[in-house]
Amino acid sequence: MSTKRTILILIISLAFFALEDIYAQKNMDDSASYFINIANENWHNDLALSHNAAQQAFELIPRIEDIKIKADAYVQYGISFYTKLEYDSALSYYQKAVNLLKANEYDYSQYVSYLAAVLAKKGHFKDVFDLIEKEQYSLNENETAFYEFLLIKLSAAIKIGYTDHALKLINQLQQNGNIATEKLLLRFKSLQGQYYQLIASYKKSDSIFNKLAFYYKSTDNKMDLAETYLFLAKNAMEVSNYKESSKFLIKAQSIYEELNYEYGIALINLETGTLLSWMQRYNEASDYIFKALKVFDNNQNLNELQIAYYELGWIFYSLELEKRAKKYLDQSLEIAREIQNYRFLGSQHNAYGSLYTDLEIFDSAIFHFDSAIYYEELTKNIKQISAAKFNKAVVLEKIGQDYKAIKLYRESYKVDSTLRNYAGLIEGEWVLGEYFMKKDQNDSALYYFNLGEKHAINLGEKYFLLKIYEAKANLYSKTNNFKLSTDYFQKALKTQKELSEETKTLELATLETSYDLKNKEKELTLLNLQKENNEKTIALKNRTIASQRNTLIVLAVGFILLLVISYIIFRYLKIRTKTNHKLRELNNEIQEKQEEIMAQSEELQEANQYVTELNEKLENRVKDRTLALENALSELDHFFYRASHDFRGPLTTLMGLVGISKGYDLPEEGRTLFNQVNITVQKLDGLVKKLQAVSFLGDFENLKAPTSINLKDQIHKITDEVVKRKSFDRTDYQYDVKVYATDDKVIFYPVLLEICLSNLVENSLIFNYTKSIKIRISAEVKNEELILSVADNGIGISEDMKHEIFNMFKRTSQISSGNGLGLYIVKKATEILNGDIKLKSKQKEGSTFTITFPLSGITEIAKKYQDKVYSSS
Repeated sequence: MSTKRTILILIISLAFFALEDIYAQKNMDDSASYFINIANENWHNDLALSHNAAQQAFELIPRIEDIKIKADAYVQYGISFYTKLEYDSALSYYQKAVNLLKANEYDYSQYVSYLAAVLAKKGHFKDVFDLIEKEQYSLNENETAFYEFLLIKLSAAIKIGYTDHALKLINQLQQNGNIATEKLLLRFKSLQGQYYQLIASYKKSDSIFNKLAFYYKSTDNKMDLAETYLFLAKNAMEVSNYKESSKFLIKAQSIYEELNYEYGIALINLETGTLLSWMQRYNEASDYIFKALKVFDNNQNLNELQIAYYELGWIFYSLELEKRAKKYLDQSLEIAREIQNYRFLGSQHNAYGSLYTDLEIFDSAIFHFDSAIYYEELTKNIKQISAAKFNKAVVLEKIGQDYKAIKLYRESYKVDSTLRNYAGLIEGEWVLGEYFMKKDQNDSALYYFNLGEKHAINLGEKYFLLKIYEAKANLYSKTNNFKLSTDYFQKALKTQKELSEETKTLELATLETSYDLKNKEKELTLLNLQKENNEKTIALKNRTIASQRNTLIVLAVGFILLLVISYIIFRYLKIRTKTNHKLRELNNEIQEKQEEIMAQSEELQEANQYVTELNEKLENRVKDRTLALENALSELDHFFYRASHDFRGPLTTLMGLVGISKGYDLPEEGRTLFNQVNITVQKLDGLVKKLQAVSFLGDFENLKAPTSINLKDQIHKITDEVVKRKSFDRTDYQYDVKVYATDDKVIFYPVLLEICLSNLVENSLIFNYTKSIKIRISAEVKNEELILSVADNGIGISEDMKHEIFNMFKRTSQISSGNGLGLYIVKKATEILNGDIKLKSKQKEGSTFTITFPLSGITEIAKKYQDKVYSSS
């Protein structure tokens, strides 16, 4: 009874511990989810909080059971590195999340966007397209992840100026808007605003960004709000509204500094430097851009890096430091080409064109302006196209191509008028007025000067207003209207004075603004220091708690390890005692085996000596037999030569008698006998010729030099002779012999061609029992090789005979009328020239023999032979 009770208590205890483990595990997954949610919800408004939560979630990964939660923990930890500009680390943790989901067959499509974001940040836009194209095929068009993939592609297309592709994606996204979440729809709106910015539709772009800024401000989405302010600052800058641009940059800077987002601060420095450059404050501009450049270079933000180099190129060009300008423009152009950024390739070529214009290298200037127009037309940015055409017109005017220049001036002026770019219009009207005044077309000049004066007064643009007053004064002086000329000179002097005073006021305001900014920077620095101090205090407390917890864990683990080690030592001593006893027994057995091995070793040495002596005897015997074989082959060649020579005389006599018999009227029995004699003589003549060929091939070194032959004519000649020679034997059959060969001439041995082709054609005739024999011969020269092919519809060759048919006197069947020499001779002739022969055959369907001869060596032999003849003569 007590035993049953003990077992019952044990089972209950185990069940209790199991439930406790399950509960603890559920709490662990819930804790990880809690930290993941905190991190995910605060990346856009509290980076420090998100970093801390992501760290906590990451530390729980080894104890998380749920695969999806574990993947999310990796992603959040990756984002923490992404916001610190440590892109390689971020990419590593994103990839871990994707690999984990893949391995467990979970849907990982939504995590691919994180990988794409890192690639885009590093300027690897082609890799972004490749990644999305690869993963997109597995998705349905109605899935949210598919919509997100389209957004990623749209963002990359806008960044590098793929305008047509971007427009197609916008249309596709508008059609699928019903599957998008609110967050994705907001991203789409932002990308639409960026697209309109790309094509210089600044009003549409401003309308979208102003609505987004209001929304982000109301939802406390600081990160996206700062980015939206940055886009609004760019739009204002493009239409020369520098004050508005500066206001948005200050707002964005305040947010990025509050978030302590280094990449965002670098973007602000880049755009502030660009703005100051446009305002001709080049020293301050370069300071800001160099600060941004350092961040982008350290973190390999290639797209932003090439923009920074481009802006520095413009600054040094404006300061007339051409070498330094070209250095930075070269660096920018190299990166833009690497990442295929059409959006800035046009701007860079425009800068190069301006540089070469000042250096008076006009051909290079026009080349770069044309390149700028090409790339800007790809991006469809009509403002930039207009600027490039205007700059090209300046060069054309300087080299005397006035007609082309005025055409481009007017095109550019029309674009500025459409965009209502009044700053551009005023400059264009001043330039056109100067152009017509130079051409003595005073009415046209006055028309444009008046327009420019009106627009400059409305816009308050005093720089060009001064130039227009001076130009009108000169124009009236030129037309002898001295009263108006004097009036405009006085207006010019007054405007110049106002402009000087405004410049001083602007410089003073700039100094005050700079002072205010520095004070704000100090306040922010102080706040950041306090924040860092608080974070360090919290971190110290956390480390103290963690240290105490770790001490308890270490003590517990130490005690358990002590027990385990004690048990291991006890087991080790027990096992060692048994092992020692077994080792003694094994040692005795090993000694006995060693004695046996020594005895066997002596026997093996004796056997090895015997084998060595036997090998020496065999080698001597092989040498003797090789010598005997060489002698036999030499005697066989001699025999073939003598036999063919000795047979030739009687055969000639018999063929002569047969020929004479045809001139007499013999009885039927006599004619039959002579026909039989003729058949026998022809067969014997064929055998003698083959014996001569064998002897000839044995003495190939004394062969005449190769000559130039016409392949088609030579093949026809050889084929006709073989058919004619065999016709007496098969007069009841029809022969269909076709030759496919070029008329090209080739350096080759006619005798070897005849030997190979005649034997192959003869075999096609002999081993063919059909009533309509078909033979196809082809020859071509390809890659310095002569390829000769003979195909027939004969009886074919069985698989088991294919490897023997090239042996001497080998017949494919006992009833064959061949002599077994033909294919042997063909093989030998092929090998002499280092050629190759291949066979394709099927019984009852026919055979195809293909011979390949290398021609390079033959051509060299023919050249040497020619040189020898010329030198001896």
